[in-house]
Amino acid sequence: MLIVLKVNYFSLGTFEFLVNPTTSAYYFLEVNPRLQVEHTITESISLTDIVSAQLLLAQGASLNDCGLPSTPRDAKVPPPAHSIQLRITAENVQSDWSLSIGKITSFQFPAGNGVRVDTHLVHGHSTVVSADFDSLIAKLIITASSWPAAVRKARRALSDTHVAGVKTNIDVLRGIVAHTDFLDGRCDTQWLEKKQGELLQSGLKISEGIKHILAYDPTSPPTSAVPSNSPTLFRKNDAWSLTLTPLSPSSTTTQQPTPHHLTLTRLLRSDFPTSLAAEILFTSPNSIPPSSIPYTLNLESTSASAAAASSQHARADPRDVRHVGIPFPGKLVEVCVEEGEVVKEGDVVCVVQQMKMELEVRSHRSGRVSWITDAEDGEDVAEGMLVAVVEAEKEARL
Repeated sequence: MLIVLKVNYFSLGTFEFLVNPTTSAYYFLEVNPRLQVEHTITESISLTDIVSAQLLLAQGASLNDCGLPSTPRDAKVPPPAHSIQLRITAENVQSDWSLSIGKITSFQFPAGNGVRVDTHLVHGHSTVVSADFDSLIAKLIITASSWPAAVRKARRALSDTHVAGVKTNIDVLRGIVAHTDFLDGRCDTQWLEKKQGELLQSGLKISEGIKHILAYDPTSPPTSAVPSNSPTLFRKNDAWSLTLTPLSPSSTTTQQPTPHHLTLTRLLRSDFPTSLAAEILFTSPNSIPPSSIPYTLNLESTSASAAAASSQHARADPRDVRHVGIPFPGKLVEVCVEEGEVVKEGDVVCVVQQMKMELEVRSHRSGRVSWITDAEDGEDVAEGMLVAVVEAEKEARL
């Protein structure tokens, strides 16, 4: 309290302590002069609108007039309610929790007694997850009269939660609330890290069960042949001649362009550049005799903007050891190498920004840079974009 009086702080804030429940020893950590994302838990168990109270205080209201509880409470007696906050984030758990960028095509959140949903998503309005902001999509705040009841309600709420268009952490959240350790309060600060694989597999199994019960995949966008509100870019019987020329020919390829032909036979979903589904006939001159092969084409954007989704930049071939690809979408900060430069394994090739973080893309091999992308600093880049080609020294001399 002396610290607060010394800085003359008059507003709501987050006061953090560590308390030993056995010895009652407590340790002060810090004061954050703002509300944090966990404030919804305090609101749920105290029946107080903290955001409203903070705004009233800022306008000159007294502590008695801003709606804060005035009845003294014994700090040793727990509140009568239990509350859990589940944060739904646009993250790919299977790719080291990396940010998942793209357009949210559909969503569904739970409802009912003791279920609160805080989100910026609005039905009928498209939302794009970009690299510029936090990955938080929604907060589910589950409140019940006992901890077991809150856990059961959390499991039900997550079964009614679906987000399509980007990867989310919903599967791992389902695995967490279903685990007996969570129900029995046996989780410490290392629990998630140690059991991440187990929790994800459990959550995926639960999600598959939900799809089976509903008899459809709730996370899949509609596959109707009716076009969306976007302008019609493609129609049945549209056809293109394709010319494929290797960027960096190897000893097994030629520099001669190879003509191909593509015909769109049926349009299944048209929302380009966000998504496109169609049946096509692909004719390749490499087959003897040349023949047309039917395929189903599915394109799903993972980029932050239409510019990146329709980008003409080359994509890295994971089978080509020379290719250095960007493993996550974001905003290109800078390319750190030049064509002809010799790099070592582990050298930084480029820097990509996701939200507040700048992530380094490093070369997985030593050699000479024979090609670099022409993408400009500040440009949105998609996952899998080719940023550089690194030839081994003996390859570079050929």
